[in-house]
Amino acid sequence: MSPVHKRPTLKDIAARAELSIAAVSMALKNHPSLPATTIERVKAIAEELNYSPDPALSALAAHRNQLRVRSNFSVIGLISNWESPDDWTKLKSAQEVIEGAKSRALELGYTLQHFWAQADGASPARFSKILKARGIRGIILAPFEKYTDTFDLDWDDFSVVSIEQPAKYPFFHHITQNQYADYLLCWDRLRQRGYSRVGLVIRTDLADRARHQWEAAHSYAQSQLGEKLDSIPILNLGKSDKADRVRSWLHKYRPQAVISRCDDFFEAADAEGIRIPEDLGYVSLNVSDDRPNVSGVFQHRKEMGATAIDVLNSLLQRNQRGKNAYSVGTQVDGSWRRGDSLPPLNKVFAENRLPELA
Repeated sequence: MSPVHKRPTLKDIAARAELSIAAVSMALKNHPSLPATTIERVKAIAEELNYSPDPALSALAAHRNQLRVRSNFSVIGLISNWESPDDWTKLKSAQEVIEGAKSRALELGYTLQHFWAQADGASPARFSKILKARGIRGIILAPFEKYTDTFDLDWDDFSVVSIEQPAKYPFFHHITQNQYADYLLCWDRLRQRGYSRVGLVIRTDLADRARHQWEAAHSYAQSQLGEKLDSIPILNLGKSDKADRVRSWLHKYRPQAVISRCDDFFEAADAEGIRIPEDLGYVSLNVSDDRPNVSGVFQHRKEMGATAIDVLNSLLQRNQRGKNAYSVGTQVDGSWRRGDSLPPLNKVFAENRLPELA
């Protein structure tokens, strides 16, 4: 009979380290009250003994903690740093993130509170002190207003998960939309409805935020067409670009349908007498923040908010704060939302006739 090997326990580590079992447990969870040298020494002994937590006991402990925390809620801060308090929260997609995060936070025994970082003209240093004074250890970082914005809190004092991945802060775990897969989903639905000449119209700053995955997916999708069609150049719009550039692009390249992520495409089309969907099919890359009942991608923002809480809870349980040595990203796939802006091609402008320029 093979010998039965005893599973190393916290007690074994404590005996070797000459510490209490409680101190060993705290060290393995990176508790900030312990010196870094003690934490490193305990972890080294645990590795030497091939220690790993008993999953059954860990599950039991987590269950007990969840029951206990109900009587003493911890607050998670949802931090936005836009120009005004409600610039982000007024977006439908942001409201969905908040709803999902609040619901999951309550399930785990937390409350979620939104903070505007610039309230009362607070500097990042002062805002950090405000959060710490309120006992907040966990932060969900909302998308920045500008993709390249900076916001330097005292990160070492907080566990942080970001919605989207800020350009200047790549070291946080983050929850993002799977923009590449979403775009290919749009193309799949377009092809099913008979469209082949498809143009992409996007706002430049949003394309930067999506790390140009839309453009990459667009190029790939066009390369897979069997038809020998001239490719349609992508139309990148600045915030100040209006009807003129859209009008010129539409009449020069004459797409059958447009995939779009910008704020004023409908207004530009209306100004030029282009009817959707009678003259042009339309697909939105984010139906929540677009005109009601358009066809396109529904981004599961509630799930993004809930997943952010799950990841943050894991960091809090391990007392993992500040910048991570490496970041982990979770992508959430969108779903197709059938609207009224993309009928089958044979029911619309089969000869692709847009209104003539005046």
